[in-house]
Amino acid sequence: MIKIAFTSIFYPLFMGRYILEAFLRRDDCEVWTAGPYTGRWIPWRGGMHLPASYLLQPDHPLAGGQSNIINYKMVENKCPFEPDLWLEVNSTLLVHNRPEKGIYAVVGTDPHVLNYDPQRAVSDFFFNMQTPYMKEGDIWLPYGYDPVWHAQTEIPAAERKHDATLLGLNYDTRDRLVARLRAPNNIMGRGGEGFDVVYDLGPCYDDAREIYHDSVVGLNYSSLKDTTARVFELMAFGITPVINRVPDLVRMFEDRRDYLGFDTEDEAVSMVHAALNDLDWAQEIGDNARRAVEPHSWDARAEQILKDVGLVTE
Repeated sequence: MIKIAFTSIFYPLFMGRYILEAFLRRDDCEVWTAGPYTGRWIPWRGGMHLPASYLLQPDHPLAGGQSNIINYKMVENKCPFEPDLWLEVNSTLLVHNRPEKGIYAVVGTDPHVLNYDPQRAVSDFFFNMQTPYMKEGDIWLPYGYDPVWHAQTEIPAAERKHDATLLGLNYDTRDRLVARLRAPNNIMGRGGEGFDVVYDLGPCYDDAREIYHDSVVGLNYSSLKDTTARVFELMAFGITPVINRVPDLVRMFEDRRDYLGFDTEDEAVSMVHAALNDLDWAQEIGDNARRAVEPHSWDARAEQILKDVGLVTE
């Protein structure tokens, strides 16, 4: 049995949850969790509260509120076993010390906006989720999809309620794109008006899946050169991904087969219009997307981590 001590910030929604649940699904791992626990609060839009059903409390919760600090000298004493692996999934987590026993591996979830040099300096393994922001010694670990939360829709494209959906942070580029798609004087939707676009920040897990399953197009517009987790999720839903071209995306998937790519706002509008005016084609792209993303589950990422740190062999 592989013993894993898992540390992260336990927001109501956080990348760490998908990685954690992939390890919990394995029958060869025992996992103990620790980290700052914020309850329903998450730092979106300056701070907001999400439903209690989204919560996942760690075995050893640290100070709540807006704290994002972890001291390994204190946390190690609480761990009920001597871990083979300390796995830290780090997004804005401020760390003191490093664990004294076991392999210490860090997953840097946001290298496009955060400086992980302190973690690189002290960890045994550093996993970077974006190749444009990798440094010497980093191991590439792309985002992925969860086979439960991101299951494929069974609703045919022609029967879905929404034209398009983007659930995520509100950036200017996203705001402008959605406004154009919704405006009847710019582009005509299926009902003779602007397209029905769901654009929200907050719905997650079952709630997000229900919305996406009833959408023809899934939108993504990366802020920098990052291939976001949303890319993998949209593809796993089996809806038509309309997403901007960034380096890792074009490296892993094929444009016009697995997704509809764009470089400009005008091209994005054109791709959405094309998909919604040919629902058979939209269905085909969505089905292709689902097949293409199959190898990229969080379960596969968990397997990669264990292999790269030497705890699982081929």
